Amino acid sequence: MITINDKLFITEEVSSVTVAYVKKVVFRKLLMAFCFESQSNNGTITDLFQSMNFYGFSMPYEIGLTLSGFLCRFKKNLEKDEITALYFWALNQKYISYLEDFEYDETRSKKEFDREFGRSLAYKIYEPNGSGLEHETYGELKLFLYDFASEFDLSVVDECTSEQILEVIDRCCSASNNAVPVF
Repeated sequence: MITINDKLFITEEVSSVTVAYVKKVVFRKLLMAFCFESQSNNGTITDLFQSMNFYGFSMPYEIGLTLSGFLCRFKKNLEKDEITALYFWALNQKYISYLEDFEYDETRSKKEFDREFGRSLAYKIYEPNGSGLEHETYGELKLFLYDFASEFDLSVVDECTSEQILEVIDRCCSASNNAVPVF
């Protein structure tokens, strides 16, 4: 991070490291809570995970509410730095959409455009509620969990299922899976 005249500039490297942190730490917490009952030491799979696996995107309204409640509780238990890192991840997920929606004015130089676009992204990080990033983060987390749940065939759950889930979580959260778009 670089500060110039008390203004914070977020570098590509900081963004990349922050998103990698989300994948390694925050996603591991999220996926473990999503997949396994917390009080169970025998790897009992949650009803929410099984339901999302079964229904996919066409899930009943009640399961959608359960998912929203789960994500709200999960986020409440995160540290402030984990929440901020999650916003960086969501921002990276939506980067192309933000870029396409940003008004391009041909009278501005590339440098001016980059500065103004960068400011709009920084605003999202610093004001997640006012900018809509908070809501978009929940949407991106839901998509992430949908995609994760669809990776499995839970029609037969046996003693190997928990091991398979843990292997996929490890792959999903591994350092080699840190290729992310950055701004």
